[in-house]
Amino acid sequence: MDGSGHERPAERRARQLAAVIELIKTVTSTLELPEILRIVLDRIKTLTRAEALSLLLYDAERDELVFAATETLQENLVTHLRVPPEHGVASWVACTGESAVVNDVANDPRFYAAIDRISRFRTKSLLVVPVKRAGAVLGVLELANRYEGVVFGDDDRAALERLAADVGAHLDPAALPHDPDAMRALLARVAATVPSEAAALLLRDDTGRDLVFTASRTLRSGVIDGLRMPTDRGIAGWVARHREAVRVTDVTKDPRYWSGIEQQTHFTPHAMLCVPMLAKGRLLGVIQLINKLDGTTFDEDELYLTQMLADHAAIAIENASLYHQALLASITDDLTGLGNTRHFNRTLPELLRRGGPVALLVLDLDSFKQVVDTHGHLVGSRTIGRVGRLIAGVLRPGDVAARFGGDEFVVVLPSTDGASALAIAETIRAAIEAERRLDGEVDISAVTASVGVAVYPEHAGDAEGLFRAADAAMYAVKRGPKNAVALARPSGSAAA
Repeated sequence: MDGSGHERPAERRARQLAAVIELIKTVTSTLELPEILRIVLDRIKTLTRAEALSLLLYDAERDELVFAATETLQENLVTHLRVPPEHGVASWVACTGESAVVNDVANDPRFYAAIDRISRFRTKSLLVVPVKRAGAVLGVLELANRYEGVVFGDDDRAALERLAADVGAHLDPAALPHDPDAMRALLARVAATVPSEAAALLLRDDTGRDLVFTASRTLRSGVIDGLRMPTDRGIAGWVARHREAVRVTDVTKDPRYWSGIEQQTHFTPHAMLCVPMLAKGRLLGVIQLINKLDGTTFDEDELYLTQMLADHAAIAIENASLYHQALLASITDDLTGLGNTRHFNRTLPELLRRGGPVALLVLDLDSFKQVVDTHGHLVGSRTIGRVGRLIAGVLRPGDVAARFGGDEFVVVLPSTDGASALAIAETIRAAIEAERRLDGEVDISAVTASVGVAVYPEHAGDAEGLFRAADAAMYAVKRGPKNAVALARPSGSAAA
């Protein structure tokens, strides 16, 4: 740092290079897409100190961008909230007049967790300094979670104390709460002094007893995750269509700007960087940065670095996608799109380890051989596929279905007791019975289903025993009139 506390060009380039190298190492160490997105967002935040960051993935089928990982600056989420004098690091600072650096709030008894619950923010570290005038404490400046993923240090404390001294000399406690521009300018100065994920000014109330949040800004993740945007809208859409990076100093004067996302986030954009993520010429997504914490605009160096990070992110995302495609293919049945035996054998023991009840349905088709003998194996395969889709249509979130053999299926129902499992089994059986013709052409009305049901731990204490119990119940139905549902007895024999 130079004497003014600003970063020298050589120091900045060294920090940027270190961040790029760290990104390359970390994104190549995982094939989990959520982790890759988190790492990329964190490194870009480290380099650019942006107020809002978005990583959008491209959905080629719908020609849309999907916000997959976002961090957005939210202003004044806790304004007017009072902090009692007996709670919080800020209250301690206001009472003692001394600064506090707490880099592990979970182990500090002064930490006031209620603020996190209200703001839906996770505080890990705090830097709090008093704002004084003529020796009297007017309030405090509070920062949470320093950028760059490092802890607050003595240099940060000293820099914020210098700013607090200047603020205290000019602060009008009565007028400031009614001047949004002045509050925003003050927090921008704080952000430029010590970049952090959250910053707040708390002033004493009229009684001088409680601290009151007067101005705050918090970087929150996931605010618009899942939101979709057509590629014919916005600067990000333009970047996706043209596969070109852009740097905009004032988005409101750019004809490509679209305010639809602003209406969702209540966040006003000014400066923007937007770069495509390309892998072998194929668009995977877009990275978008909005506004610098210190109010300046993004420069060409930051555009270059963001594009470099996007290129490495694209490689990691493509590798993760290929890995998961291969993994999915290895556990998916080709005819039905359900899981296969390998998937079932891996999933059932895992669910049982989490605790019961867990219900298992074993289903075998009746008269399926008759359809194959009459219409051939191609129609038989199409029938199996249709049954798989019928079963999938009944499943709830978290349920797992698999094709276990030629015309046999299994369905695992977590957190499901016997009565509920019987009801789901009956719904599946009835859906198969109601299917009269295949694609409106071939008569498959003879195809029905015999279903056995067993529940862990009532009918068995492990995966193998549970399957035997449900399988025995299914065969009891097959020996009878078929096209019915039966619940296993605790002994493993079937009850009609």
